[in-house]
Amino acid sequence: QDAMWERRTHARILVSDADAGCIIGKAGYDIHAMEARSGAHIKLSGRGRPLPGTDRRVVLVSGLFRTVMDAAELVLEKLFYLGDQVIDAEATVVLVVPDACCGALIGKGGEVIKSLAEESNAGITVSPYDICYGFHDRLVTITGHLDNQLQAIFLILSELLDDVRYSSSVASLSFPSSSVRYGGDGQDEHVERYHSRPDTPVRSPDYDSHVQGTLTMGVADEYVGAVIGYGGRTIQEIERVTGVQIKIVKGEFIPGTNERYYSREVVISGTREAVDAAEAMIMQRVSDAAKGRRRQQGGGGGDRRPVKEVE
Repeated sequence: QDAMWERRTHARILVSDADAGCIIGKAGYDIHAMEARSGAHIKLSGRGRPLPGTDRRVVLVSGLFRTVMDAAELVLEKLFYLGDQVIDAEATVVLVVPDACCGALIGKGGEVIKSLAEESNAGITVSPYDICYGFHDRLVTITGHLDNQLQAIFLILSELLDDVRYSSSVASLSFPSSSVRYGGDGQDEHVERYHSRPDTPVRSPDYDSHVQGTLTMGVADEYVGAVIGYGGRTIQEIERVTGVQIKIVKGEFIPGTNERYYSREVVISGTREAVDAAEAMIMQRVSDAAKGRRRQQGGGGGDRRPVKEVE
């Protein structure tokens, strides 16, 4: 049990815009306080960027199992309590779980999820497999009192802890257009995700995570070199590790940036899981290159950890 608490995991929780504001707090104070108390990392998808298929934003909590559970408790207490007063004792918690992991979570004939519900004394339901949320996700809805909901979250994350598909999925979780930053960290400013075009319906009765798809994203021209690498080594390594194919073509101006950055289109093709992983790697390369440029220009120094969202 002690070893389990020290393993890394994550949880995605859906919240309304109003709830997101409560979590963030004025100038990001509350979200940073929760991170400091729990030791977990907490990010929110941006205003106007709900999880596709819903009207809710995503709270991503990641870190060691024990810190994720501490952070989840702080988040839910923030939403359900006003001081010592319960706002809604029967509020619903909705987790976002990769579709590929839901079969094991449900179990044959629903045996696993039924046992989790009985042990936590909470209601637990999983959305139908033929309804798409996000890129390849399903929703796990938990009802009951706060303590029961936290117990249900603990049991669900415990069940997913040994699922490599769940643990690896966090590498592809990013909010490329969501972060409003103190001082800026360069990531969203220089990258724009334009569209996702699965070659087959996003979800069908025979859906699996290996269906081929294409993602087009714009990368500011000055940072394309960081994606390509010397002699093409970086882009070749991304292709080798993820199994995708990447093509860079002429793009256009990136909308919504502080300056008129010209972009190049980066087209990623492969399985959905592979495309997600490649996107995350490219985003990281661009972010690192932007930070390096600021340091060279004398704009670095100090802890410039981004505030995930400022209302």
